[in-house]
Amino acid sequence: MRVISRTPFIEAQKRFPHERDAIQGVYLLLKSLNVKTPLELKQYFPSLDRFKYRARWWCIDIGGNNVRLLAFIEFSMGHCYTKHIVSHTEYDKLTDYYRRNRA
Repeated sequence: MRVISRTPFIEAQKRFPHERDAIQGVYLLLKSLNVKTPLELKQYFPSLDRFKYRARWWCIDIGGNNVRLLAFIEFSMGHCYTKHIVSHTEYDKLTDYYRRNRA
């Protein structure tokens, strides 16, 4: 899968130093995969869940649900656009924001 930018992962490693290895592991695994469906990706990330307030956005738990990755994933092209890597509390705020501001 082509991870469009590494910058969100680098910034998240600085923000969450206790989850540095887990964040790096998610980046490397995503980059190495060639999956065509959410079911295939779920084999590698059992926590994968659809983010229902945006089309084709997906959520992956990192580090035992301490950090969450929100990404727009275009499975047909194999592209992953990371939108947010945030704490669980920040994720709840983003969910509320996107629920109120549907596109």
